[in-house]
Amino acid sequence: MTLASLRTNRTVAHVAPLVVFMGLMMLTALPGLEWKHPSAPWWRQQPQQWVYPLQTLACLGMLAFWWRQYSFRPLGAKAWLWGAAGGTVGIALWLLPGWWHGQSGHTIKWLGMVDRAEPGFDPNIFPHGTAAWWTAVIVRFVRMTVAVAFVEELFWRGFLWRYLAAGEGSWEKVPMGVKNLRAIGLTSVLMMIAHHPSDYAACLVWSLLVSLVAVRTRSLGACVIMHAVSNLLLGLYIMTTRQWGLW
Repeated sequence: MTLASLRTNRTVAHVAPLVVFMGLMMLTALPGLEWKHPSAPWWRQQPQQWVYPLQTLACLGMLAFWWRQYSFRPLGAKAWLWGAAGGTVGIALWLLPGWWHGQSGHTIKWLGMVDRAEPGFDPNIFPHGTAAWWTAVIVRFVRMTVAVAFVEELFWRGFLWRYLAAGEGSWEKVPMGVKNLRAIGLTSVLMMIAHHPSDYAACLVWSLLVSLVAVRTRSLGACVIMHAVSNLLLGLYIMTTRQWGLW
């Protein structure tokens, strides 16, 4: 496959960014890489501090490379309103079980009612307010609101949903947001499995909600907006509550 043919391959354009994203994520699980010790360098204490920026740069580069192969229209007021509203409601439902756990002390792991203050991506590994701290925070938000929102929606709603709905036909000919219960169900379940077990219930509900946004707007752009809004609000919530395990 030549570079020119690769650049015009819409299937690769929709699938490859998520594959690379998940592949780089696996670097954090390399045996012996993470070393939780006061004398360990920052890149060993929290490998996410360099893997996440690497993911962000790689995925943004791939999105730019294949940008002409994507269609986010229609992207009018309806798409923006549905995306923003869906993102706000979706992340509120996602965070509700954890908030209730904090209020009541009740624990139901499969529902997400668990303590999320466990170690996660904590920018305070660097002195607060320093250039390193701000860089870690800014890159983390860019990853959440831009890279993740585009990469995941291009794959889950832009490709997989339409691929499952196409049957023997070409997925590219299937309209965005077509009503197909098999595609909606499988996409939602597979997206759920790709997340942390404590987030299974919340992710399933969120995925069904973004499916509603897709059906009502027929816009991949609206789904990206919803994902970006949800992740932005999630990041702000984490920075406020210091529940680093949420990301």
